[in-house]
Amino acid sequence: MPQLTQIKISAFRNLRSVELQPSNALNLIVGENGSGKTSLLESIGVLAHGRSFRTHKFRRLINHAATGFTLFGTIRVGIDPLEKRLGISRNTRGQLNIRVDGSPVYSAAELATEFPLLVMNANSFQLLEGSSKYRRQFFDWLVFHVKHEFKTCWKSYVRCVKHRNSLLRSGKMSSTELMPWNRELCQLAVEITSMRQAVFTLFQEEFEQVFSDYSFDAGVTSTPALSFESGWKGEQTYEQQLEEHLERDKKLGYTSIGSHKADLKIQCEKVPAVELLSRGQQKSVIVSLFMAEARVFSRLTGRKPVFLLDDLPSELDTNNLSVVGQHLSQLESQVFITAIDPDVITRCWPESTLADLKMFHVEHGDIQVAT
Repeated sequence: MPQLTQIKISAFRNLRSVELQPSNALNLIVGENGSGKTSLLESIGVLAHGRSFRTHKFRRLINHAATGFTLFGTIRVGIDPLEKRLGISRNTRGQLNIRVDGSPVYSAAELATEFPLLVMNANSFQLLEGSSKYRRQFFDWLVFHVKHEFKTCWKSYVRCVKHRNSLLRSGKMSSTELMPWNRELCQLAVEITSMRQAVFTLFQEEFEQVFSDYSFDAGVTSTPALSFESGWKGEQTYEQQLEEHLERDKKLGYTSIGSHKADLKIQCEKVPAVELLSRGQQKSVIVSLFMAEARVFSRLTGRKPVFLLDDLPSELDTNNLSVVGQHLSQLESQVFITAIDPDVITRCWPESTLADLKMFHVEHGDIQVAT
């Protein structure tokens, strides 16, 4: 599917010792602000990605009274009873241990492959407000999962950029030294762009369909336009533009154009969407982006991503929440949602899904199944 069937949490933020068996459909996490609701979502995110979606400082993830945290999860990967066991731990010295089915792995990418997870929270507004990095990371999640060669290609590309940047900073490079890195960089950039472009075409179609099908009642008069930019201008080849930018890159000390500068533009009436849309309208666009990504992922892989939705009701009215609930129910994904008032969610979710609802009440880091 996949689905998280069990999670055990030890010494993660204010969650000292927690063991849960979530629903395979809708999981509602309720409690006051600061109770630990988001920390529960965060622990699931770390189990799937090997890193937090809230901070890069790993020490903040460890309970102040402990020397490290441990997370363990069981993932059902299909309709059969086949399950994967994922484990991750990190201590205050920074030592990271990741295990899949008891065997050590040395890349968080393997966790992501086993446990495809989409996280939507307040930081998701960076898709409209932030730099190209946020949109690129969001879109590359999809490319990573549906184009199996992307991971290897991207890793090689990053290695080439680092070597080229090192030569640019040295100030003693020759054309002969730079040429093989340029050649390989160009080949990889073309491959990466081809993969991204193929996925973008499907993503764009789904986004337009989601936005028109579900008619978010946020006053948006037309569907925002999406466009993909490769990271260099289209009039010339990447190799030609690398040559033209060489002197500039020498002064900067880094490669200023390429696949690492790609962007997913989101515009309304030919200006950035963030400049025209209200906060509620922006949230509607963001929800549509996530729904489109999940639909393309499901169509191309036959799997369903798990959703973590932190403070979903914020900026969304009842009608929009109903649209989200209907769409997620149709997608048949496992969903985890935080809320202070559970009725805000349950009033808007399809009754068929509520039959499989599990509610967890969080208070001071203690989590109980609500009845």
